[in-house]
Amino acid sequence: MNVRRMAAVLAVAVAAVLGQAGAAGAASGGQLRIEPGWYAGHHVSFLQPSVFSSKPNGGTFACFGLGPDLTGIDRPTAPLYVIVDPSATQDHCDGDPTALRHDHVLSVAPGDRGYTGAWTLVFLVAGQGHTLDLANHPITNAADVLEAMDSGELVQLPTGTVQMVAPVIGGAR
Repeated sequence: MNVRRMAAVLAVAVAAVLGQAGAAGAASGGQLRIEPGWYAGHHVSFLQPSVFSSKPNGGTFACFGLGPDLTGIDRPTAPLYVIVDPSATQDHCDGDPTALRHDHVLSVAPGDRGYTGAWTLVFLVAGQGHTLDLANHPITNAADVLEAMDSGELVQLPTGTVQMVAPVIGGAR
């Protein structure tokens, strides 16, 4: 890893620690949020900056703040799979632990070709006739997500394009 990339990763990690310690304000007036996810069979953490900003440029999806709205910005993204299921263990709507429970599966991480820290969210649910048990049998890598999509175990929700910036800050390798 080159020195500039290491410095950038260290800066993000320090910001993440400060964000975890309390309601640290992000530069755009919002708060940092650290989310869990899976990458290549490993637990990872990624940072959503300015999730609950009072600025009018914040993106949202359902009950979730997504940070800066990337609509109309031409930026390379990678898929971040969001598996919505009652058995998911990683996230849910704030204030209602039963609403939109979901797990995250990242397709790339720092050091991978195509990693930019920007994502196109791909929302998935169990296909007709299939039942998921993510608490006991999590889907932990992109290859398994694609295989489950090919077999019909997972199907994509027609949400349109939803993008966000959320750099990986821990656990990818």
